Amino acid sequence: MPTTILTSHLGYDTAGSKKAVLLHRNPTEVRAAALVGEDGARVELTPGPEVTVDRWSLGAFRRLDFSDVREPGTYQVEIETAEGTQRSEPFPIADKRIPATGISDCVNYFRAVRSTGEIDRKDRAARFYNDDSGRTVDARGGWLDASGDFSKFLSHLTYTRMMSPQQIPLCAWAFFAARDNLRADPTLDGALGAKLRDEGLHGADFLVRFQSPEGYFYTGIFDALTKDLNERVINAPLQDSVRTQRWQAAYRHGGGLAVAALARASLAEVSGDFAQAEYLRAARRGFDHLEHHNTDYSFDGTESVIDDYCALLAATELVNAGEGVVAQAESRALSLIARYTGGPGFGYLIGDVEGRPFFHAAEPGLPIIALLRFAEVCPGSPVSPQARVTALALARDAVHLNEEVANPFGLNRQYAQPKGEEPRTTFFFPHGNETGYWWQGENAGICSAAYAALVTAGQPECDDELRQRLQVLADDQVHWVLGLNPFDSCLLQGRGRNTPEYHAIFKNVPGGILNGITAGFEDEHDIDFMPAGPVAAGNAWRWAEQWIPHSAWFLLAASLMR
Repeated sequence: MPTTILTSHLGYDTAGSKKAVLLHRNPTEVRAAALVGEDGARVELTPGPEVTVDRWSLGAFRRLDFSDVREPGTYQVEIETAEGTQRSEPFPIADKRIPATGISDCVNYFRAVRSTGEIDRKDRAARFYNDDSGRTVDARGGWLDASGDFSKFLSHLTYTRMMSPQQIPLCAWAFFAARDNLRADPTLDGALGAKLRDEGLHGADFLVRFQSPEGYFYTGIFDALTKDLNERVINAPLQDSVRTQRWQAAYRHGGGLAVAALARASLAEVSGDFAQAEYLRAARRGFDHLEHHNTDYSFDGTESVIDDYCALLAATELVNAGEGVVAQAESRALSLIARYTGGPGFGYLIGDVEGRPFFHAAEPGLPIIALLRFAEVCPGSPVSPQARVTALALARDAVHLNEEVANPFGLNRQYAQPKGEEPRTTFFFPHGNETGYWWQGENAGICSAAYAALVTAGQPECDDELRQRLQVLADDQVHWVLGLNPFDSCLLQGRGRNTPEYHAIFKNVPGGILNGITAGFEDEHDIDFMPAGPVAAGNAWRWAEQWIPHSAWFLLAASLMR
């Protein structure tokens, strides 16, 4: 058929926004459209205008909105064109459909990718790269980074100013945050709360072990992609798996989120391998060390916006755990707030010493989340109102960028600056960037934007109109992952349809999230997903490989969906 009816494969929450998108490969007149229940009941739908998106070469699109339908059941979208009547695959509308299913799947994924067996036996006495001193670290635990990479990272890409992603520490923090989000819903908390807590403690236990006697955290254990146990050494890699002895994690290299996760673990009602007081001591020791040495561990001796929001979250979680570091949290909040500047019709954060705008492939929503967490934990601080104002401004900017161009899927957009070029608004992360090689599907990034939108929507200062737009933005990102995308591919392994295989040997794990969809391989104004030529040349990882931050951000977003 010349038209494909795209829907969320997992279905829709009764209380959420709901839409389908029609993909037309040729100009098409839609004569009628309806939502059809399994009992034959029909709700007539009004098709939106046919639009093209940037230079996406797949065809044109129409949106069909049925957000007002809240009756649980199984439905299909039906359209009538000159070619005849066509129906979508069936999908459910149900109470808590996304949080109940999505969070459970993600928790099971993390349990499956825990570091165990021969890897843990080796990591029990992890050596350092190019070091003959004989010293070792007990680095058991944590989670393996990706389908084809059995490393354990606090962060990789540590040789960049604005691309370091938060990895294992973010995941540990996310389990505690998601568990707290579910406390408002006894049904979900009862089913999933203990699992979330216990997985967070598993991550916290690893972070305690992975801290140096001096107080800093190590950046990671990396085998240069050899899968050779004897090559598993503590190091920080550069491009092409070149290993270095720069293994001290600055705030932006996972050190800040390690502090935040451990502080949160100290408040759990039960302990893991360490007592709650030990988690807090490790957190405070790591924070105090980085307060004096952070720039010593960055490759250029400067801080970026990532240092600010990671240090802010670290200090905030310490305050929440009873530590007296309000002044440090306020200082970081003010530094982050001062980065906000007016732009070409919208605002943005100045990211680094070069004055580039902040944009990120894995966590563009984290500045908003850190500011609002600070405002929540420190409500009496004179900086708290400023933090809320800046967070809401950033959220309005995000909505503006999503709505300023034809965007039938509501996909999150950013103001980005490719290497050697001027800044521009874009759907996807630029291929030309600081790393020299790293770009991939951005499911972590869009889910971080979804979570930031939902946290903002819950603020009392958020007006009703913005709240509704933010909730739609969040739904759009989650449903993109769940199959409502131009490739009709569910990016949650084990659910839905058309999920690609990453590798014949290194299999993806059910419940995990794939990297996802990118800009065109040749034309960055186009869109791509598993193009045959690049896949045959060894680039399948960019789209089909699983990576733990995707699932962490997805479960956070799902934890606030109702």
